[in-house]
Amino acid sequence: MLKKRLFDGAESDFYVFSSMLDTTDFGSVLFDNRQVQYLWELGELQADALVGLIPGARKHLDFPGETPAYKQGNLALYIQRVNGLDANRSVLIVVAAGEAQPARFVIDLCGVFVDE
Repeated sequence: MLKKRLFDGAESDFYVFSSMLDTTDFGSVLFDNRQVQYLWELGELQADALVGLIPGARKHLDFPGETPAYKQGNLALYIQRVNGLDANRSVLIVVAAGEAQPARFVIDLCGVFVDE
């Protein structure tokens, strides 16, 4: 999946942004920026596996033993877990988000993946 810009605007709108995403494999899913978690909150094994599927994403560790930071460019990677078409299966929406320039915030869709 190619990276797609979902949001580009002011900080006040950034934190409450939501949008329906149409996916071929999972149907329509709701992305809500109020529901995101840092990618590292998945656990290092699953986070590392997802980073390997996202072009340009990387794991950054300042000091051994620290919580790793997962980024794409200057933006932090976040996930949101949502139910897909089949309520028994959840998917992970992965976005790169944050302040791109002073007072300008962006959210880029990096992918929608089966939650394993």
